[in-house]
Formats: sequence, C-alpha cells, structure tokens
Amino acid sequence: MYWNRKHVLVCTASHCMQKGANNVAGRLRIDMKRRGLDADVLVNTCDSIDLCDIGPNMIVYPEQVIYSHVQVSDLKEIMQHLEGGEPVERLMLTPETPEEADRERFYRAAVAGGDTLAADTFSSLATEHGYDEAWINEQARRGFIARKEADGVPTVTVTTKALQRYRITISTDDRA
Repeated sequence: MYWNRKHVLVCTASHCMQKGANNVAGRLRIDMKRRGLDADVLVNTCDSIDLCDIGPNMIVYPEQVIYSHVQVSDLKEIMQHLEGGEPVERLMLTPETPEEADRERFYRAAVAGGDTLAADTFSSLATEHGYDEAWINEQARRGFIARKEADGVPTVTVTTKALQRYRITISTDDRA
C-alpha cells in the first residue's frame, strides 16, 4: 500500500464502466487533488471486484469498506470518509445488505442438494430469484459457477469461490 494512509480501488470493468465508473473515478481523483489528499490517499482503478451487477463499486483500504451503486453525486460524502470521517452507511455493501443477502439465499438454494445442478434447473432457480441469463453469464465469467457437461447433460457447479464468499458449507455426502 505504499506509504499512503488509505487506498481506494474503483472498479472499471465493463459493467461498472457502463454505469458510470470512469466518471466516478475521474471525479474522485480531481476532488482528491483539490482537497490535497492525493498524496495521502491512493486511488487506482481495477478490472473487477466481482460485484459489477451492483456497480459502480469501490473498496477503501485498510478499512475494507465496499461501496456499491456509487455515483458522482455520492463523492462529497465519500470524500468526508476519506478525510477521516465515518464510512457512508447507505452505500456500504455488507453480508446483510439486501443484494448480498439475496445472493446468499440464491446460492444456498442452488446447493441444497449438492453443488451441481442441471443447467436448466439452475437457470430456472436463478429466474425465481430475480436473476437473468446475463447475470448467470457474469457469475460464470467471474468464477462463481462453472459450466460443464455430465453424461451429455449441461450442468452448473457452484464453485468454492461462491461457497466461501457466502459462507456455505456442503457436506462431502452432498457433493455430486
């Protein structure tokens, strides 16, 4: 982390970028310079923090605060945090945030009978939970699920990455 007091990562992967992440990152850098914080707080862009469907996102270290749905209009409050104030609660992503809790419920349902489902069953379950095919594709691209074929049937396996993120344990008896 070099010699900076804080380090901010702003996701500029394609989904976040489509939602204005480049504007957020650019304006944040300008505001940091104007307030003289650019030597004390390092701001970098990054490819992804695996949350692009709820972006633009940023992470503030060393606090490990994750902000989601960040817009340029939110930067005044975020700047106060970066200057030493409290984190902006309404933007913080935590395991209790409704979107994260919804994802956890979905993944728990997906592995209720083991970590592998027929692809069409997985897709139907995702639809029931409000997720579309684009979201499923993003989950695959980010490594939360793996698509395979078993005995000529397309399957989806929930990966260790998803299981660890959502604190899900599958007994070895449940594994397919």
